[in-house]
Amino acid sequence: MNATKLSLWALPALAASAIALSGCGGRSAANPTTISYHQVGVCRSYDVPTGTEKARPDQGFAVFKIETIDNSKQNSSFQLDPERLYVDQTKPEDKDKSLTFQNRRFITADPRFAKSMGVKPLEGAIIPANQKVDVNSFVVVPLSTKDPSGADQSSFDLLYDTSTTEKQWGTGEIVTKKTNPPDAKYSVIENCKELALK
Repeated sequence: MNATKLSLWALPALAASAIALSGCGGRSAANPTTISYHQVGVCRSYDVPTGTEKARPDQGFAVFKIETIDNSKQNSSFQLDPERLYVDQTKPEDKDKSLTFQNRRFITADPRFAKSMGVKPLEGAIIPANQKVDVNSFVVVPLSTKDPSGADQSSFDLLYDTSTTEKQWGTGEIVTKKTNPPDAKYSVIENCKELALK
């Protein structure tokens, strides 16, 4: 009788192990969907039909290329919302405070940038379960070129916001992976056309 009880208790654990080993399962912080990207650079202006769009003083446009979205370990589709991508410029002392204290710089959905640069903008999409998709699209984030201490900054990390009205903090189910070398350096370029958009 004891052996039977042990076997019944072991079944859920075995099933969970089988799912983990197969690589498919529910999306979680331990088993996330991954958005891979690289930073192209930072620039201060780009042309639009009505003239030139310029960044404010001490600001610039950080340009990123979204390379792939890896949903291959998931048993459900992922609905990509580009406007959830952001750069976190929150001061360290405000990181643990509520979202009202956060300085999150979200992408601009202005289609003029991609049109001006001749590149493909990132659009909303449904990424099927068990698939890794090549995206090869660009996003731009208007942000400060000074870090919270006031020093010049030109390297930025892109994040995906998974917070909701019910959950103040993200769940870690969607992660971003920067593919630039960790020691990559960037100059702030005056005209975005000078960036190597490839």
